Amino acid sequence: MAYFAQYPLGSYAAEQPLWINFYTAPYSLKNFERTRSGIVNRSFGRIRLPLPKEPGYSANHDFAQSDNPVGPVLSMGGVANSGGFGKFDTLFDRTLQPAQFYSEKQFATSTYRRFSNITELSMISEARKTYQFDYIFAPHNASESVAVENIVASFRKWSYPAIADFPERTYPQNLWTIVVTKGSQPSSFENLTEVWLGEPLPCVLQSVTVKKNDRVDPIVRFLPNGASSYTLMSLVFVEFETGTFVPSANYIWSKSEVSYNTFGYAQ
Repeated sequence: MAYFAQYPLGSYAAEQPLWINFYTAPYSLKNFERTRSGIVNRSFGRIRLPLPKEPGYSANHDFAQSDNPVGPVLSMGGVANSGGFGKFDTLFDRTLQPAQFYSEKQFATSTYRRFSNITELSMISEARKTYQFDYIFAPHNASESVAVENIVASFRKWSYPAIADFPERTYPQNLWTIVVTKGSQPSSFENLTEVWLGEPLPCVLQSVTVKKNDRVDPIVRFLPNGASSYTLMSLVFVEFETGTFVPSANYIWSKSEVSYNTFGYAQ
């Protein structure tokens, strides 16, 4: 049975309008197991937390300057851009000009016909969106304090590679799927994850930052069972693979999802 943890508990949980669910599963080389639905279906752990304040994401593509393959390089337009035909006399230039204009229209684009700089920005890598989730846990009782400690420990431990049966070997990092769901009331949106987080692809957990006690409180406060009264946790997830837009589905698919030719999204 897969591990499941949630915060808050009891009546406080019923008051939460939106939840964010973190599913994690072992790394796999099989494309259908690296999709979002594949991770959910074989997940060994799920953590359910309230949707944090200021949810969002950033998508930054990488571009580099390169030559335009359809520009006027080695065309009659390129020759014109370089100042004519060098040492050819003016009469020959005038004689050849009609043919030059005809060839220029054949081999040069309308954009670059009369410009010397024919470089353009070419995408060298699609974006890997980054997600940061910040939480402040203030448990109301001993049960919630235990739940907080288990949740923090689970994120920390599951971010590491797992030991393998071979000596001095480890398995690669776990994969994660992030899903936003509604509370007790139905939603008019079919996919809340897209609304709030913009279709997060399968992710890896890049960093876990934990701080005990409130930073503005000079006194370390703890509960009767010894647990901290306040726990601050920050999680940073990064998409494992880059994505590709699929117009027929109107969604971004990861490389594994494109390879598997299916949309592996968890509802």
